[in-house]
Amino acid sequence: MNKINLYKQHQTKNRVLIFTSLTVLASSLVLPFQQAFAATLTTVVNFNGTNGATPRAGVLKGNGTDGNLYGTTSAGGTSGKGTAFKLTPTAFTTLTTLINFTGTSGINKGTNPVARLFQAADGNLYGASFTGGTSDLGSVFKLAKTAFTTLTTLANFTGTNGANPAGRLITGTDGNLWGTSSTGGANNKGTIFKVSPTTGALTTIRSFSGTDGATPLARLQLATDGNYYGSTSAGGASAKGVVFKLTPAGILTSYSFSGTNGANPQSGLIEFGGFLYGTAKLGGANNKGAVFKVPVGGGTPVLVASFNGTNGANPTAALIKASNGNFYGTASAGGASNKGVIYQLTGATITGLISFNGTNGATPESTLIQLSNGAFYGTASFGGSSNLGTVFKFVI
Repeated sequence: MNKINLYKQHQTKNRVLIFTSLTVLASSLVLPFQQAFAATLTTVVNFNGTNGATPRAGVLKGNGTDGNLYGTTSAGGTSGKGTAFKLTPTAFTTLTTLINFTGTSGINKGTNPVARLFQAADGNLYGASFTGGTSDLGSVFKLAKTAFTTLTTLANFTGTNGANPAGRLITGTDGNLWGTSSTGGANNKGTIFKVSPTTGALTTIRSFSGTDGATPLARLQLATDGNYYGSTSAGGASAKGVVFKLTPAGILTSYSFSGTNGANPQSGLIEFGGFLYGTAKLGGANNKGAVFKVPVGGGTPVLVASFNGTNGANPTAALIKASNGNFYGTASAGGASNKGVIYQLTGATITGLISFNGTNGATPESTLIQLSNGAFYGTASFGGSSNLGTVFKFVI
């Protein structure tokens, strides 16, 4: 072999070695940069039974200047029937129990509050208990500002006027509190109702029939067109649930899920860009749940994205639109340990960001909130140090 060929070979080898060295060096520099911006999950509170257990509702940032987060647990507390609590800023690691629910009697009637608290313009907190109250079919209650330690039962569900409310209350255009009950009503398939925040008078707006939907588990959404929208987890043309529109005149129109576009929705809807977005617990391409949208004004749900197990499964919580422009949410199952995930939706792509593993929580069923500092907060129904649920902080 002549010297020219040997020189060329050595030159080629040197180039390969230099390129390889640069690649390794670049990788060592890039990896910490990626890790620095990776999503992180921190447990803020572990529920232990005494301070509450099994939080199925998310936390609420109060409208006042105290900066507290407020929430409920569906079990635990002194009577084992659930609690209302507050978390004090800035770390939110200090939990104060505001109310211990007492069931069908006692000072704080109500059991199993699974709906998130709602703060109205009057500054009071309002909520619903799934059971308890005088008929053990649920109640609507008020926690009086500013201490939120005094509970007033506004209305008790009797079956005829609805039963077992699971979704958060909202303020309607008439100033009343509007919501849904998952059962009861004329056909025992659930209702839409309103309650006066001053007198407690409860009015049934609509009883679901099955054909137009059944078993609503989510809050209503008052859209920019002046109509109320929501979902039912069952009923409709395929018995897989519906999205419905209720006009101020009381006319209800339902749009059915088929399975392909989702099935059995349990989440509230959010409005963005002329559409209402939501999640379905089942259905989609893998029957593990889906994100869907319907146009404001009504229409058949359109599949946006499907869960596949790895990126989450069985979502029961609503989406939120974050400050960075992406949607975020929780799925109650799926992920690396099949104990749920926090995911990001960008376009038609769902990306799992955090997998719950039991130690850091399990089975997140509630909607996230984002504070002004960019951090997200939510609850996991199980897991944590006592396997009775957690409040967590999520940072991108």
